[in-house]
Amino acid sequence: MKQDLPPTPEGAEILQAGGRGGTGNFLYLFPNEQPPVVLKVYRTRRSALNEFLKDFSERHLEGKRGATAATRQATEKLGVDLWTREGLPVVRRVERPIPADFPLPALWFEYCAGPVLWEVLSDRQRTLDTRLTLVEALARTLSHRHTRAVELNEPLLVHEHGHIKHFFVQGERLLAFDLEHGYRPDYPVIRAVARELSGIACSLVRADQAVADQFLLTLAAGYANRALLERSLAEATHGGGWVGAPRRWFKGKRSSPQSKARVMKRLQESLPRESDRT
Repeated sequence: MKQDLPPTPEGAEILQAGGRGGTGNFLYLFPNEQPPVVLKVYRTRRSALNEFLKDFSERHLEGKRGATAATRQATEKLGVDLWTREGLPVVRRVERPIPADFPLPALWFEYCAGPVLWEVLSDRQRTLDTRLTLVEALARTLSHRHTRAVELNEPLLVHEHGHIKHFFVQGERLLAFDLEHGYRPDYPVIRAVARELSGIACSLVRADQAVADQFLLTLAAGYANRALLERSLAEATHGGGWVGAPRRWFKGKRSSPQSKARVMKRLQESLPRESDRT
């Protein structure tokens, strides 16, 4: 369901014009601000019926906070503010009034001009050493953040949509973004960590299949919390609650080498042996 938008604000450029067939979010860049800022406008993505069904599924079947535009805006605000307080690398919010003529939920963010990690890791014109350095940096930041999520029992510290396209690259620093979906407070943190790791690992494999094993080896070696990594891999391959086993069986019947089940098995096999760590 497409929604009409107000005229583009003065001084703004359209950075994203609603993907998903014209029903996605809008991003407005204000390049002349110092520093530049982005206004993210959250939009309804489906018909009223499908929006209700998606929101119901997320809230009552998937352990998430919900899918409406207002809920996604509120979830992203909560998540970004939490990550910022914890000192985690994330594209930060900017506190300033939303334009009065915007009837849709919106938030201001810092502007990040860097490429996303997917673009860098899939670029074979870059040296393998450069790309592996970034995978190692990714492993470090995931291990630190996941450890903190378990310590606080806080699933909002886990990215609901694990994928390397959700990190901006700034030198060797990786800034996460797009936190508009998130898990409810009672969602098992270890399950959330396992889901993010499986999404990250699959996206690494798809970025460049020719060096996928090296990406996975580097991810496993660079993830400092070995015990948490092993727990997460066990959850990904054998857990998942009452729907986990049927889902794995069904997907296994038609899985490809890039499926989450097979990729997580490869990641398990990439774990450094204890003899290699001493």
